[in-house]
Amino acid sequence: MKFSIRNSWLAVLLFAGTAAVHGQTIREQVLDPVEHSAGSSMSYRFEPQTYTPAPEGYEPFYISHFGRHGSRYHTTENIYRKFYDIFAAAAANNALTPFGMEVKQRVDTIFAVCDGHAGVLTPAGEREHREIAARMYRNYPEVFQPKGKRRKMQVFSRSTSVGRVIQSMRSFDGALKMCEPELDIREESGGAYNGYLNHYTKAYKDYYKDGEWRAVYDAKRGSWFSPDRFVESLFCDADYVKRHISSRRSFMMEFFAVASILQDCPLDVSLYDVFTDDEIFALWRLQNLSQYLRKGPSAIAGELAASIAKPLLRDMLACAEEAVAGGSVVADLRFGHGEGLMPLAALMRLEGACGVESDPEKVENVWNDFRITPMAGNIQLIFYRNAKGRVLVKFLLNEREVTVPVAGDTAPYYDWKAVRKYYYRIAKE
Repeated sequence: MKFSIRNSWLAVLLFAGTAAVHGQTIREQVLDPVEHSAGSSMSYRFEPQTYTPAPEGYEPFYISHFGRHGSRYHTTENIYRKFYDIFAAAAANNALTPFGMEVKQRVDTIFAVCDGHAGVLTPAGEREHREIAARMYRNYPEVFQPKGKRRKMQVFSRSTSVGRVIQSMRSFDGALKMCEPELDIREESGGAYNGYLNHYTKAYKDYYKDGEWRAVYDAKRGSWFSPDRFVESLFCDADYVKRHISSRRSFMMEFFAVASILQDCPLDVSLYDVFTDDEIFALWRLQNLSQYLRKGPSAIAGELAASIAKPLLRDMLACAEEAVAGGSVVADLRFGHGEGLMPLAALMRLEGACGVESDPEKVENVWNDFRITPMAGNIQLIFYRNAKGRVLVKFLLNEREVTVPVAGDTAPYYDWKAVRKYYYRIAKE
C-alpha cells in the first residue's frame, strides 16, 4: 500500500451500502484509500454522481441543508507539542530507533506547521465548502436564479458561534454568491441558534459522560489492538519507555489521531507507515465504535443520541413548510458540527446512517463514520414541484442520493405530505 497525503485529490468512494462497496469488504474500504481510516477526521471527498432524474414535470424550487464545518486542525490544545516533546526528549536520551529518528523529523515538521491552531479551519476546509456550494448551484440552478418579478432570491444561512463553523458558512455562501451575484444571502451566527444547531439534553450529557457505552468501549480498547510492535518500532530503550510513557496504548491511539488529521492540514506529510494495516484497521474499528456508541443509533443509547437532533429536524420542517407555502427563502443553510450531523442522520433514518447493532464486533457492518460524517459532511433535502402544485423531496447524504423509510413509488423522490407526516411524528417532543 502506498501511504501519501494529497490534499487536492477528490475522487474517493463515500457512501454505497453497508457491508461491501463494489465488492470490497469493510477492511478493504478502510485501507483503500487509507485516509478512510480517519473516520470523522477524513477530509471531504466527492465522487461524481449520476443522479436519478426527477419525475417528468418537476422542477427544484427549495433546498434545506445542514452541514458540518470543513477540515480543521486537531481540536486538542498542545497535542502537536506533546509528541514534539516526547520525540525530542527520547532523541536526547538515545532512546529512539533509526526509524524513530526518521519519524521524529516528520513530527518536527508537523509541529512547526500545526501547533497553535487547535480547532481552526484549514484551507482545505474552506475549499470543501466552496466546492459543495458550487455543485449545489450547478445541480439546482433553478432554485437560485431570478424568476419573474423576483430579482433577488433569498438565502438564509446560520451557524453556531464557533469560528471554524462561521468560516465554513462564509466560504459556502461566498461561493454561492460567485455563482449567482444577485442572491440576497442573510448570514447569522451565535448562541441564538444553539437551541437547534448545537442542542444537548441533560440525559444525553449524562450518558455521554459516564453511560453504559464506556464499559463496552473499554473492553474493546483493551483487546482489539496491541501497542507493543508500534512502540518497539520507535523506541529502542524499554526502560525509558516505562519511565516516560504512562500508557503505551493511549500513546499509540493519540499518535494515530495525529496521523489521521494530517490529511486536513496544509502540509504533505504522512504517518500512516508507522502503523501496520492490521493496526490501522483495529484503530479505525475502535474509533468507529466510540462514535457509534456515543453519537449514533446504538442499541445501548437507543434513541437518546438521535433525540438531540429533534429541534433541528423541527426547524427544517417548519422552514420547508414556509417555502412550500410560497415563502421568500429558496435555501435554508445550517452549519454546525459532527455531533449534530450523526444524530440527525440517524433520526431521519437516512440509508446507511441508522443501523442498530448490539454486538460491538459487528458495528462496522451497519455504520461507518467516514461515510456519514467526514469533514464538511452534509445533509441536503431538495424540494421539487410540478405545475399542479404537488411537491416531492429528494434526500442527499454527502451529496449521494439516499433512501428513507417513507412509502411511495417514486423513490428517491418522496411525496412531501408523506415526508412531513413521517418526520413530524418522529420530531415530536
